[in-house]
Amino acid sequence: MFKQFWEVRDYMVQKSFLQKQVKQVPVKRHRKTKTPDNPGKRRSYNLQYTLTMSGISYPVCKKGFLNILGIKTGRVETAIKTVNAAGITQPDKRGRRPKACWTIGGDDVQTAP
Repeated sequence: MFKQFWEVRDYMVQKSFLQKQVKQVPVKRHRKTKTPDNPGKRRSYNLQYTLTMSGISYPVCKKGFLNILGIKTGRVETAIKTVNAAGITQPDKRGRRPKACWTIGGDDVQTAP
């Protein structure tokens, strides 16, 4: 699994693989808060991690999933956040601007102290 994941050099393909293997499931039960005026943060979903081998999907724990693929938690969180309501992955926005031209002419070198 590790080798297959990293042999794919395209970041978008890796991201879509993570989105297929990690499912968002709503939280089944919430506990009551101690103070009704301060509800605090509420988790609205849990993540279920699965790995597919030979067409069969096996549930795995979070730590095992991350270790098998050799990735960190942030990579999975980013992949989950970039899916819109229709299930389409948003494109990666890195590297969209052309690189700045940093050329130093001969006159600039001569005038430097």
